[in-house]
Amino acid sequence: MASDHLAISVLIPTHNRADLLQRTLASLREVKVPHETTAEIVVVANACTDATSDVCAALAASFPLPLRWTVESNVGASHARNRLLAEARGDILAFLDDDVFVEHSWLEGLLEVFAQYPAGLVAGRVELWWDAVARPRWLTHRSAHLLSCVDYGSRVRELFTAGEAISANLAIRRCVLEDVSQFRTDVDRVGRQVVGGGDTDFIARALAAGHRMFYAPRASIRHWVAPERITMDYLGRAARGLGLGKVLTMSNLSPSHYRKIFIENGIKIGFYAAMEKLSAVAGYQKGRINQHIRRMTCRGALDALRQNRMAKRQTPV
Repeated sequence: MASDHLAISVLIPTHNRADLLQRTLASLREVKVPHETTAEIVVVANACTDATSDVCAALAASFPLPLRWTVESNVGASHARNRLLAEARGDILAFLDDDVFVEHSWLEGLLEVFAQYPAGLVAGRVELWWDAVARPRWLTHRSAHLLSCVDYGSRVRELFTAGEAISANLAIRRCVLEDVSQFRTDVDRVGRQVVGGGDTDFIARALAAGHRMFYAPRASIRHWVAPERITMDYLGRAARGLGLGKVLTMSNLSPSHYRKIFIENGIKIGFYAAMEKLSAVAGYQKGRINQHIRRMTCRGALDALRQNRMAKRQTPV
């Protein structure tokens, strides 16, 4: 593997999930670091009030890799990711979520794609980790995506759209930061607000700048599924956030494009609402949830249009 003298920074944002973070860090103990490669782990405690710092301090003394942690007081996933970018020292910057299990060959899988392909970004495989709850029968590709599943099979392939990857398992070359220096902080998760947009927007801007993205099947992790995330409430909020973030990250919406989005999503909401009710009457849970996700995604798009309109009205001329 051509990974001579590479320095890797493994970057983990976390917010009040010390127990889950501890499991993630435990899995990183077993990750194989390729020859002539150095790796560090950096944790950002995002406005944490739990034992996150204590967990990091306890593990750092005996951890097989350098483990650093710092505090970011501004609440929000993108604020935490931006702090991680500022703290990282590596040539490759590899983001992970704080609730994952990292496979032994994960780092090798990332680096072999960077070495063999003209990749500025590499998206690793993310399988769902059914540890706390059983996999529901109604799970579809659409609902799995909202739970952060990224699985395109066992072969390396190029990815051309930002929505095909997520920051739960995403690595970038440092040179990408010359064109995309930060994550947007107005379109991502803050507390219970589930807005899918910060990482998607970052990737979209990197692709627009000419950087290429590839999928690395061997760079595999398992993403823990919390029981409350396989509910209609969570999936609906996540779907709305997806639609909201997609439209909020569109720049310079023309009046005709605005009208097109408004009309298309308005029509779809009515159709999906009717199909959702029919599925409920028929007792078809898979169909009901799928139509609910579609409807809420459209609702998020309309909510974003309203937010854009209000922002323009409030902007001084």
